[in-house]
Amino acid sequence: MSRLAALAAAALVLGVPATAGGHAERRSYFPAFDTATRTFKAPFGSVPRYRARGPSRVVCKTDSRNRIVRAFAGRGRLLRKRLATLNRCRYRHIQQAVDAARSGDRIFVMPGVYREEPSRAQPANDPRCARMREETDVTVRRPRPIEVPTYEAQFRCPHMENLIAVVGDDPNDPDRRCDRRCNLQIEGLGRRPTDVVIENDQRKLNAIRADRADGFYLKNVTLQYSEANNVYVHETNGFILQDLVTRWVKEYGVLSFTSDQGLYDRIDTYGAGDSGVYPGSGPEPAVVNGRCRYGIEIRHVDAHDNNLGYSGTAGNGVWVHHSKFRDNAAGMVTDSIVPGHPGMPQNCAKWERNQISSNNMDIYGPESTRRCVDPATGMTWPFHARDPKLVCSTFPVPVGTGMVVNGNANLVRDNLVYDNWRYGIVLAYLMAETEIRGTDSTGQSDLPREYDVNHDNQITGNRMGVRPDGMPDRNGVDFLWDGEGSNNCWGANAGAPGRPVTYDAVGSFRAFPTCPQGSMFAQGDTVFQTSQDSCLTWDSSDYDNYPPCGRTPEESWWRRPPEPR
Repeated sequence: MSRLAALAAAALVLGVPATAGGHAERRSYFPAFDTATRTFKAPFGSVPRYRARGPSRVVCKTDSRNRIVRAFAGRGRLLRKRLATLNRCRYRHIQQAVDAARSGDRIFVMPGVYREEPSRAQPANDPRCARMREETDVTVRRPRPIEVPTYEAQFRCPHMENLIAVVGDDPNDPDRRCDRRCNLQIEGLGRRPTDVVIENDQRKLNAIRADRADGFYLKNVTLQYSEANNVYVHETNGFILQDLVTRWVKEYGVLSFTSDQGLYDRIDTYGAGDSGVYPGSGPEPAVVNGRCRYGIEIRHVDAHDNNLGYSGTAGNGVWVHHSKFRDNAAGMVTDSIVPGHPGMPQNCAKWERNQISSNNMDIYGPESTRRCVDPATGMTWPFHARDPKLVCSTFPVPVGTGMVVNGNANLVRDNLVYDNWRYGIVLAYLMAETEIRGTDSTGQSDLPREYDVNHDNQITGNRMGVRPDGMPDRNGVDFLWDGEGSNNCWGANAGAPGRPVTYDAVGSFRAFPTCPQGSMFAQGDTVFQTSQDSCLTWDSSDYDNYPPCGRTPEESWWRRPPEPR
């Protein structure tokens, strides 16, 4: 049976739901590249720099003075400086300062809790923008197309979805470039990020949205309780997200989408139902003059106690280093499986010198399931009706896995990978549904698309099953490969002293090709791939209805594996 036939049969038997996951978004465009014509429409731009000078506006709360005194007790010069800045306060809400700002302004946010009550009061179905909607590309197996707000709706009615909105492009011109409130710098002036808290209402999708807001800089704040994303950067050329705490969010802690020249730096992210950080639909073009271009850098991130620490559908051109992905249900996934994302298939990401460890959260276990399901309806609690600090999965993951790669030309090297009870690093082909890849618009086989994933990946120099102090702490299996693709290679990966690295090549495939020559093209093991694709049919709205998953009950994603001995 061919892969396409096998997966079609699985879809019919299992009753594949609308989509495996992901977020519905308007048709989006890369800021420096025209995907349709494959031509540059603007320079790449640059990551913005921190500005210590320039026009500034100050936001505060009635209790900011007391909070400043407590935070800076014993630090006389800094205390006096903060109190002097407080005397210039003219705004009670961050959005008020954003609305008054001009391009290049700095917005200082004094210690306090910012609930942005005027924004909360704006309806999600604002009649002024009711007709400003368009179909999203995420339409797989939907009974009808999904409609989402257009960019003009974000501009005219910014608080339908967003607590704080920085919307930079005038929709009356066609260039999709920032015209106003560009290079805006929003900085919390507390001693630490938790001194300035931006608190969503569990209903607005985003705590902060930067949309076509080139040069956006967000620093030293905490964000929480969003229905979708605590931070969302969309179609933006040049941004920095620095010294942030993002926590307790239904889906994503920090999400960027079709954005370029960005930096995630020193972010503590936890309590996300999908992933702590998500650089989705990463910079295009990701390949320039035959070499990968890394337009988004992620460093010094601590992503823990999430469903996933990191995920990135079409996460192209991303460089992730010196970060920790620990104590999640699964550590990291980069993929080409969820429809409606520009830049497919995923390619050109680099992960190096990261710690990927102890990703064994029992997010589908009986206790988690009990807390996530409304006993009266049998369905998953809506986010606004539950304790926001409860982490319920919104996307299926193989519990106990450090990293899953499902893309091309990725480099995974010099990472420390240990105590992941299922797998350390997986390279595997996943389809999710036959409509996503492998068929054309008529439903006929489209062989170029069917085999355009899992090529040219290098997994080298990683230390497997050993802690930073050199003590052994095994993964279930260090490496798994389903045999799919060409020019994939593994090299110079090492285990703890006296302990060999472990490999699982499924099906009839047995050898892991060494670098630099890599593998010859192979289709991979269809039986294994079909068993894994069935896991992706889980629907988070029907939380405890777990579909058949894996070749054996022990292989099921929903079952946390036992700790290796």
